[in-house]
Amino acid sequence: MRIISTILFLIVFSALPAVDLADCPYAVLFYSGRGGNKEVYILHPGENAPRNLTKHPAADLCPAASPDGKRIAFLSDRDGNTDIYSMAIDGGDVRRLTSSPESEEHPEFTPDGKRILFVKDFEKRTEIWIMDADGANPRRLTSNDARDERPFLSPDGRKIVFMSNRDGNYEIYTMAADGSQQSRITHSPEWEIFPAWSPDGKEIAYARKFRADGRMQGMIRVMNADGSNDRAITAVETRDENAMWSPDGRFIVFQSVRDGNFEVYRVRCDGSSPQRLTFDPAWDGWAAFVPSK
Repeated sequence: MRIISTILFLIVFSALPAVDLADCPYAVLFYSGRGGNKEVYILHPGENAPRNLTKHPAADLCPAASPDGKRIAFLSDRDGNTDIYSMAIDGGDVRRLTSSPESEEHPEFTPDGKRILFVKDFEKRTEIWIMDADGANPRRLTSNDARDERPFLSPDGRKIVFMSNRDGNYEIYTMAADGSQQSRITHSPEWEIFPAWSPDGKEIAYARKFRADGRMQGMIRVMNADGSNDRAITAVETRDENAMWSPDGRFIVFQSVRDGNFEVYRVRCDGSSPQRLTFDPAWDGWAAFVPSK
């Protein structure tokens, strides 16, 4: 029965048209469990099949593109521990950037491309760090007996937005670029997770996650940078997570289970014109746009 289902899926997939990204001409990075292994993929406009960039037996995940679109930071356990690596946009020139005994998570380039924000996992707590784009000069920015995660530097380089459970459940916080002036900007009984600045620095997209009707649900929301004017841009009845803006601020890419398993989707920033970008029975997610060169 499983063989028949796989054959039917392949038949349907082979008939899929190329994804029309004409009005949003940015490639999309994501990682996927297709092929039985986690790999980093890139989907270019006009193509219906994403390209595997890592092609490694290790788990490669959580890609993030540099602002000039030339390099990708990602996580891999290819050397025995989950560390941060970088590679060229075509998958070549792979470089290991961290080599600590802790696992690293959530790498993200700063807007000038000179540094990388990331998370270091100490098992019971996680902390936000920053280092040069070549891995030099790592420096810790938070120190809490909690989980501070998913940091993202504002376009003007002045503030970092992140998620933390320091007050009991995950909420969105901001802090100055040096780690000072930490402030909570969301206040709800649900989890607020995976925040990302808009390209103009005026808004923050994030996911609100909660359990309802015996299952986990979530929606993509957008709010002003100070936490005001908070509104949903995707429906409540599904589970949408991990929103990232397009470089021109017109689109948001995210992962969703709305069609049965996690796939990558795109939507206009006002919530209109949702479009599915990946089609595979395996997990596809943690998507991000690649700036044009």
